[in-house]
Amino acid sequence: MRSAISSIAFAMAIGTQVLAQTEAEQVASLRAAASNVDRIKLLQDNEFVFDFLHAAVGETTGAGGHTVAASSTTFPALIGNGMAMTIGFLGPCGYNTPHTHPRATEFNFAVNGTLQTGFLAENGARFVFNEVPPGSAAIFPKGAIHFEMNNGCEDMLFVAAFSDEDPGVDQIAQRFFGLPPSFIAASLGNIGVEEVAGLEAMIPDNIALGTDECLQRVCCTVSCTGSYEHARRLCKCIGCNGAPYSVPSSSGAYVRSTVYSTSQTSTSDHSVSGGISNGGVSITNSDGKPNALILSLIVVVGVLAAGYVALAVMYFYRRHQEKKSRMKGSKYFQTGSDFAPQGAIFEAEKAQPFEAYEGSSEARSTPYDPPSHS
Repeated sequence: MRSAISSIAFAMAIGTQVLAQTEAEQVASLRAAASNVDRIKLLQDNEFVFDFLHAAVGETTGAGGHTVAASSTTFPALIGNGMAMTIGFLGPCGYNTPHTHPRATEFNFAVNGTLQTGFLAENGARFVFNEVPPGSAAIFPKGAIHFEMNNGCEDMLFVAAFSDEDPGVDQIAQRFFGLPPSFIAASLGNIGVEEVAGLEAMIPDNIALGTDECLQRVCCTVSCTGSYEHARRLCKCIGCNGAPYSVPSSSGAYVRSTVYSTSQTSTSDHSVSGGISNGGVSITNSDGKPNALILSLIVVVGVLAAGYVALAVMYFYRRHQEKKSRMKGSKYFQTGSDFAPQGAIFEAEKAQPFEAYEGSSEARSTPYDPPSHS
């Protein structure tokens, strides 16, 4: 059995190595081709098409979304054509963290949502910030530090074109901590190697979640009940006015093991009596439509309150009935010769007051027991 498993694992390893060698050989052959005509001869027809929706290579995934890159290493047909492309699939507040492309200028087109973008070209250059609406595009100079963030409450798409078939990418925060810890510590004012390790552990994978302002706004807008799985996961990270939510999340395309500095354990209480000021929960959403979660909670609370009232009424009614039943179980419940519920009354006992008689007892063998006198 062990030998069979070992053989299968060995075969898989060999197959992977052969595939990698084949791809590397193909890239090398394309680069060495004397002309574009020769390069076209080396490729099959279907190798001129790259499927961004079902890509087997070039994907980068984080908590805020994912990107798929078509470059010379993932799409060899680009070799010799001087361009590349990346598609970004960003969830609400999805954040393509600051990075550079050392060999290419980027032209980024916002398809169906608003992108917040910014870049720093070099030392001494001012910071350039823009909000790019759907149908618009922003340019990032070659080598500039730049970022993109989905500033909306719905998933969005961007298309980034590059001026080189191998643009490269360097994530600033993630790669900065790839330097020796002592040099990082010195760059940050000698904060200490332990602090460097702590900071590195807090850095999320790209694509990350965006700013607190965006996270709060998204959670307040959807109230953690929207139709977007990703938006509900955001509510675990941070809620309205900074109070964390702890709503159970569902698995989705953007889930990844990532360390966050934001609390994910405590819950926040919100009043629902018409809404809360200063960004709290409201019975209506930002578009004026009823908030389904809040209305449902009000109905549930009302039903529970009615149930408790009904239980209280039933309890006191049963207490009253039991009290009447106990009183009717007594042998004598009214004085006088006309009231003898269980047999004749001795003449000597007729004049006794009602309080002198005791209730019936199952331990007695006679229909009634006349009270004894001392």
